[in-house]
Amino acid sequence: MDKLLLLVFGPLVVAAALLVIATGIRGALARFRSRPTPDQIKAAYEAYLRRLLNPQRDAVERELGKLLPERLLQLYQDKSAIQSAGFQLENAAKKRWWSKPWQVYCFEPLDLESLNELPYEEELGPGFCFATTGRGSWYWIAASDQRAKDAPVVFLDYDGGGSHGETVAESLDEFLTWPRLPMK
Repeated sequence: MDKLLLLVFGPLVVAAALLVIATGIRGALARFRSRPTPDQIKAAYEAYLRRLLNPQRDAVERELGKLLPERLLQLYQDKSAIQSAGFQLENAAKKRWWSKPWQVYCFEPLDLESLNELPYEEELGPGFCFATTGRGSWYWIAASDQRAKDAPVVFLDYDGGGSHGETVAESLDEFLTWPRLPMK
């Protein structure tokens, strides 16, 4: 009887095992193939850098129907500042044991592509997400009817950290002058 069961179910067990192995190998190959090549990574970075270093202020403001603050436009004119990445800012005036640093993974290009891809908060009105944490959160600044000298920086937290809508700094200038520390 055992030999009969082995003859009947043995091939089925082997076939099921081969199917599981083949599916696992296929999944691993698909994941491996979907990784960008070094040339693709380089091309993507070069495209990002081109966009970052060539801000499209007029097109963004036309799309918003509002004007961005002068301090934000100055940031995009400072080629070295706009390219800085991978740091965190601490508000030295409010530094306490419970306060957290504000991480900046990179600045977003000031163009229509960013404007259309980045979050839009209806209750905040027109504005621009000028930097990201790289983890599903952005730093946002409001646009207005008249060109403001500066504006508050608001944190849009889509990562579930509980800081969504929090005013990080009373102005972009204040935010950018905080001490920069390496990202942890």
